[in-house]
Amino acid sequence: MQQKLKALLSKSHGCMKNRSDFVFRQCTPKDADKINEMVLWFLTTSFATESMKLKPEDAKDVAKYYLDSYLLNGQSIGVFEKSNGRLAGLGLFSIENYGSKVNMEKVPEPYRRQVRLQLTAGGDVISGKYPGLGTYGLVQLCNVYPHYARSGMASEIDAFGADIAKFYGCREFGGPLSSAFILKLCLRAGYEVTGKVKLADYVDSVTGEKPFTDAQPPHDFSYWVNKPL
Repeated sequence: MQQKLKALLSKSHGCMKNRSDFVFRQCTPKDADKINEMVLWFLTTSFATESMKLKPEDAKDVAKYYLDSYLLNGQSIGVFEKSNGRLAGLGLFSIENYGSKVNMEKVPEPYRRQVRLQLTAGGDVISGKYPGLGTYGLVQLCNVYPHYARSGMASEIDAFGADIAKFYGCREFGGPLSSAFILKLCLRAGYEVTGKVKLADYVDSVTGEKPFTDAQPPHDFSYWVNKPL
């Protein structure tokens, strides 16, 4: 199985002109420090809406949660420069059973409001379906460093995520996002928006507060995108 996945990740989807300069592969324990650094950057810096960005001390716990949960699950991949081994991009993916629900107790408290928002946008795309239908390929986190933002790398990572989900027999592939730029990429790649929430109007189901009132166009919605495999 590992050899088949390695062969799958060696091909090109044609999204990157300089694809041959990078290695796409499954994550290993040796990658943990580099990936932890990228996830910390993602959590504290990358969001367009300030209220979504985590404080550095909170981000440490959330980054640990991501790595502990998804780094070595056999579905997540990193993108590394061939010349120097530098981490350029990351796709943390998981396979979820239809009918399953997120165990919020495992999610660090500072990040729970984000997860509740994502679940609101997602609706019943996973939890509301009959378990006998099988599994869903979920994008937990997809990120590239700014230096590679216009290289097509994010689209290439996404395409491999769908390949991996299909390899494991998933019926659908998708996940949450809040960037209007990433939404455009997803629509071009064949996704449909199956749910969206206007951030400024969103009321947290636990606190009763509106935590994201500072959201501004074009990044003023949380979306769930989905496509069949």
